[in-house]
Parts: sequence; C-alpha cells; structure tokens
Amino acid sequence: MAIIAKIRKHAGLAVGLIGVAIVGFVVQDAFGRRGQSAPPLAVINGETVTYSLFAEQVDQITEQFKRAQGADVRISEEDLQQIRAMAWQRILGDYLLNEACQRTGLTVSADEMNDMYYGQFISRYLYPYFTNPQTGEYDRMQVMNIINNFDQLSEQDQVALLDLEKVIKNERLKEKYYVLVSQSYYMPKALAAAELAMQAPAYTARYVELPYAEIADADITLSKADYQKYYNENKFRFRQNQSRNIDYVVFDVTPTPQDMADLDRQVADLFAEFQAEENIPDFVNAVTSGERFDSVYRNQSEILPGWDTLFNTVKGTFIGPRRIGRTYQMAKLMDVQMRPDSLHINHIFLSYTEAGSQSGRNKEQSRRLADSLVNVINASPAVFAQLAAQYSEDPSAAQNGGDMGWQRDGYFVGFLNNAILSTPQGRATMVEGPNGFHVMYVTEKTAPVKKVLAAIVSIPIEPSEATTKAVYTQANQLLGQCKGTLKGLDSAAARMGVRVRQSASDALGVALPGVPQAREVVRWAYDKSSKEGRVADRIFEMENRYVVAGLRSINESDYIPLARAMEIPQVEYLVKQDKKFGELAQRMKEASSLEELAAKLNVEVDTAYGLSLGSYPLVGNSVEPAVLGAVCGMQPGVLSEPIKGNSGVYRVMVDKVDENAVEPSQVDNLVQMRQNQFSQAAANYVGLALEKAATIKDNRGFYF
Repeated sequence: MAIIAKIRKHAGLAVGLIGVAIVGFVVQDAFGRRGQSAPPLAVINGETVTYSLFAEQVDQITEQFKRAQGADVRISEEDLQQIRAMAWQRILGDYLLNEACQRTGLTVSADEMNDMYYGQFISRYLYPYFTNPQTGEYDRMQVMNIINNFDQLSEQDQVALLDLEKVIKNERLKEKYYVLVSQSYYMPKALAAAELAMQAPAYTARYVELPYAEIADADITLSKADYQKYYNENKFRFRQNQSRNIDYVVFDVTPTPQDMADLDRQVADLFAEFQAEENIPDFVNAVTSGERFDSVYRNQSEILPGWDTLFNTVKGTFIGPRRIGRTYQMAKLMDVQMRPDSLHINHIFLSYTEAGSQSGRNKEQSRRLADSLVNVINASPAVFAQLAAQYSEDPSAAQNGGDMGWQRDGYFVGFLNNAILSTPQGRATMVEGPNGFHVMYVTEKTAPVKKVLAAIVSIPIEPSEATTKAVYTQANQLLGQCKGTLKGLDSAAARMGVRVRQSASDALGVALPGVPQAREVVRWAYDKSSKEGRVADRIFEMENRYVVAGLRSINESDYIPLARAMEIPQVEYLVKQDKKFGELAQRMKEASSLEELAAKLNVEVDTAYGLSLGSYPLVGNSVEPAVLGAVCGMQPGVLSEPIKGNSGVYRVMVDKVDENAVEPSQVDNLVQMRQNQFSQAAANYVGLALEKAATIKDNRGFYF
C-alpha cells in the first residue's frame, strides 16, 4: 500500500523529530574502537543507555538535518557536536518523562488510541499520512481499513505502523503529564489577598546615603579571614559544575607575505591554463578541492557572492582571479539563457521487469504505455491524477495523483530538467531514464528570467609548507622550554612574547576561546593521567593552528574552593564592599535624626515617594531592594539602623504610609495570573526538574 510505504519512508524522521524514547528497545552495544571495557554511554536512574541507542538517535537527527539543508550538505564537526547534544537531550528527556508517567500511573487507553486514529481528536502526527489529497480532509475510513487489516500487512509494514503508534502514544503521555503538572498549582484567595495587602501600602520615606566611593579601594586591605567570612555567608554564589581550567597558548598558522606573493603567481599561471582549457568542467573538477562543476543555471539572487558581474558580460567571457573571503576565485561564463525559476510538474513513472519492476511489463510494453499516456493526457489533462493512481510506480502517486507541486529549476536530474524546460506549459512529454520511463506534464511555469551557467574555480588561501613548519617549530620550542609545568609555561611564554590564555571547559566541551576545534585538548584535560599544574607532553594539531596546553585546576567539588574564589576580581570587589559597609555604618551610628546625621556627614536628606513591595526598587538613582524591603517593614517616625545597599549605606525614616484598599477583583486577577504563569512555565521546567531529581552518570566524554 502506498500510504504504508510513505510511513516507512518517513518513520525514522518522525521519530527523530519528536524524540520518542522507545521503552525496552535493546540493541547490542557498539563499543568498537574502545574495546569491551568501554562503559555504557550513560546510566539514568539505574537504567543503561547503550551507545547503539544513542547512535540511532544521532542518525535520525542527522537525516533530519540533511533533509532540511539538502542531501549534499557538508556536516561540520560543530554541526555533529550539536546533533549529538540534541540526541542526548531527547533520550534523557523522553526517558525521564516516561518514567514520571509510570510513577504517576498515567497511561493511554485503547479507547484513547482509537480516538486519536479515527475519532474526534485526531493526533496531529497522523495528518501528513492520512489526508486525502483531493479533498484535503483526514481520511478516517482509510485508517480504519489499514488497522482492521493489520494482520494482512507485511512484517515491514507492521513495524512501520507500530513505530508510528509509539510516536503517537508517547506524545499523548507527554501532553497528559504536562497538563497534570500545570493543573497542580493552587493559590488560595486568602494568600492572594495577603500578598496584595502587603503590596498595597505606598510609603514616603526620607533617607541619607553614604556611597561606597567615599572610601577608596586602595585604602582597603583584605585578609584571608575577610574572604572566608564573605565565602561562608554567600556560599550559594560559588556553586559550580564539574570542569577543568585549562591554560593554553595558540599558534595560528597564517600565510606570510611571501606565501601570498607565491600564491599570486600560482593563481596567475592557473588562470592562463584555465583560459586555454577546452574541457572546462573537467578542469574545474580537477583543480577545485572538494567541489564539482556546477551545471545549474542560476538567477542573480542565486549566484555566488561576488559574481554579479557575470550578468553584465557575454557568453565565453573569462573573469580573472579575485580574492573572495579566504579563497582566490576565477570564472568563465559558459552560457546565458532566459529560464523559469520554478515549474509545476505532474509525474508518472513506468518501470519494467528488466529493471526489477513487479508490473509484469517488459521494456517495450512500458514504452508503448508511456507513449499512450502522453497522448491521452495531451488530449485531456484532467485525467492525469486518475492515470497516475492507476499506472505510476511512484509510491506517492496513489495519494497525490502524481502532483509533484512547484519545484525549482535544476531540482530534477539533468535529462529530466532539460525535457521539462523544452516542453510547453500545458503539455506532456515522455523521457526515458536508466530504470524506466517518465511521463511529465508541465502544469505551469513562472515567467522566464535571465540565468547564467558559470564555471567557477576556487583556490583556498593557505599557508605554505615552510610557514607551517616554522610555526610548528615555534610551538615545539615553547613546549620544550616550559619543562612540563604551568609555571614554566608562563615564564617561557613571556620570553617568547606569546600570550597564555585561560578558560574552563566541561567534559563535553569542543571549543576554547580562539580554538573552535579544541576537543582533543579537552579530552586530554579530563584524562585520569593529566595532573594539575602540568603541561601536556605533546602539541595539539588542528586546522591552521597548534596549541600547547596545561591543566590549571580540576574542579569536581560543588563549590569553587576559597583559594580560587580569592582570585576572582568580582569577589575582591564584594569583599571590599563588605569592609566599607562596616566602616561607613560606624560613621552613621551616632545620630538621633536624619537632619543631625546629614549635618554631621555633610550630605543632604533625600526623599523617595510611592515605595511599595509591588514597585520597582529604585531609591534615588540606584536599584536598592534591601532598602525597599526595610522601608516596607518600618513604622513611621522610626530611624532605621544602617542598611547595606548596592551603591552605599543608608539610614531611612518613613514619614507617611498611604493605605490602599484591595478590591475583590484584584484578588481574582492575581489568582488567575499566577495560575496562567505556572501553566505556561510548566512545560518548560518539567524536564529541568526531572533532570535535577534524577541520578545520571554521563559517560559521553569517554566516546567523544
């Protein structure tokens, strides 16, 4: 059945898009390159995630990526890292959510499944497969027919349908769990009324401020005890993920002026060969690394950047070398044509037994049938969909009537594309291909536009072998002079005039600042044999750069150690602020009124109006939540003790409190607002909450 073939074709992609964890799915561990001692990829709440399961998810997402970007897209190492991260998040999220559903007793009943297939609430994942192309409506009868005849399907078709069923069932479980969580929030009206009552009063308060700038940073001397006190009182600020601090020196390998002069001569010689060459496509294929001659005609918006001049010259023109990005490029204008940008095509494919077809027709019979279909369609185009459903061996034809929709010029392989372009709009033609005959009906074409066929030769700008060796020698000298220690690295780098950089990375890090492909450096830093304070005994080689690296620190505690915290400039600033507060608060102690205090300190008394717990905590020109909180808890006429603010030390007095009544409608609105906020946030935070509560052993760093 054509619909089953369509499901088979896209089942992997559907699963990849939705990220369904198939419970109980078992595949053999693929530990290959690391031997049988390799650990499982991960263990989640005691359950093993095999490398093979992870690889399957990676394959599915990669296929999705290719479908979105084009089958010939080059997947870079950065793309692959992102794909792996997505695969991990899907496996982790789906596993945790399925486990949560089991704990709460959520299930999807047979009646629910029936309803999603052919009832009132059809699953959105079924529409692409079971929508009638003629009516645009979901075909419930077709679904019922397939389900009722499930036992008559081939094993392959049964597996495809079961995979689709798992997608639908797991998505319904997710929806139910999200709804369950979102509806678990309850705010009593009494609590809402109490919150509004606290926010309702508006305070008018006067204050005196001594800014921290009154004391110069240079006048503050800090001891370890000062740091320890701040560290103990603010330990929450020092939480960290497990990481490694890496010191490294980057030696970029870039072309020298001599390299560029040599390359200029080489490119000039190549351009002379280009102009003398008779077989331009073969020449392009031979000299352009990793690229093939592009035989697609392109309009002005599609041409490569920098080559608009091709539209202002004549066929056969050569355009000399120019520098575009990190390449030298030269071109020849091969042809100029007026061609449509897009074509609306209908298609019938007829194969034959010699090519493996099950139609029962030999090649000559298929040819005669194709000729007959062309004559019938040209006489009566309206019958095309019926003929496609009856004769076409393209599996999708039974559903779409052979309608391929609008396609870009160049979408079809060359012989088909040329045949379509030469066929008038509203006419059919027959084209013989390697495995059968194509009956193409050109429904419509866009207006012709000017297009060019260009042969573009691209030569990368790269450093010479001599330059590469010279830079490597420099890196090797640094490695030898540092004698394997970070202290030695700092000294040797200073003598050579190169910069030592520092950065932290988690176990799966792939880049360091200035080094986009630093995975091998990170892997070395996490190796059990790597020690703090030591430099790697090898130079890390990557594209156009060499790196000498050392391990500054291993951070496996939940908190940054005090010794490291003392090295952080922001921490020093905050500890100094603490000491300044003590001194400034002491200056502000001896006073019975704000006026007396202002006269003593030679400052002014300022006033803040309309302060409330529901307002933005702006006092003067500074955001001061601590001052706001103090004001909203004070009685009028009472002078506060010194308050530690963000910009200075304050003493305040409340002069007036405006009591504002809380209306019942405000209470109802707050209850509804809190409910809506929680419901909207539930789906976003469920995964994070489940992950935080889980026990996860992540071994991805071992493999990648």
